[in-house]
Amino acid sequence: MKSIFIWGGVGVAVAAGIFLVLSFATPPAQDQQNGFGSQLSLPVSARDNIKGNRDSSLVLVEYGDFQCPACAAYVPLIKQLEQEFGSEIAVAYRHLPLRQIHPNAELSARAAQAAALQGKFWEMHDVLFEKQSSWAKISNPEDTFAEYAVSVGLDEQQFRNDLKSNEVRDRVQEDYASALADGLNSTPSFFFRGVRISNPQTYEQLRQLVLAALEQHGTSAEPAE
Repeated sequence: MKSIFIWGGVGVAVAAGIFLVLSFATPPAQDQQNGFGSQLSLPVSARDNIKGNRDSSLVLVEYGDFQCPACAAYVPLIKQLEQEFGSEIAVAYRHLPLRQIHPNAELSARAAQAAALQGKFWEMHDVLFEKQSSWAKISNPEDTFAEYAVSVGLDEQQFRNDLKSNEVRDRVQEDYASALADGLNSTPSFFFRGVRISNPQTYEQLRQLVLAALEQHGTSAEPAE
């Protein structure tokens, strides 16, 4: 299996992580050779972890790793996008745990997916990224994740059972396999409207993608209240 390498640096704070993300962004000239512009092989469906307008054709798909500092750096940009465009877009998160270099990536992905079974995927998503520096170096963060589960309103025993279940393990593996099928080898990796895009270097670049798509659809964007 192809080796997988992280896109950002380890141990970077969110603000510094954004700077690192921008510094190492792929130049446009390299887009084609790195697979940008390719189609998403696994279409977005009800199986996905989605927030926003599920009926929208303007879907931003992120393949991420909860132990990846660069992924954490993108969280505020994605939230800003959601706040500005409200129900006009959808955001989907898929798992691409970089197991070779992040020892807790797999378990953290399962933690989020276990939370999804109780309707709290995005709450766990936010906590895992917010507290990334606290659990990333723990040899076995299962108890820590259980504490997070309780903090977002989950039943602890059900969470612990689901964390170890075949259902959750297989669900994470499905996302991982789809990422490999699309030739992904880094996180975060993004698709917009089913097409792989190079990582936006600024929020404005991300915003312009949505504005252009809305204009094409004949929709005027209004900031969410």
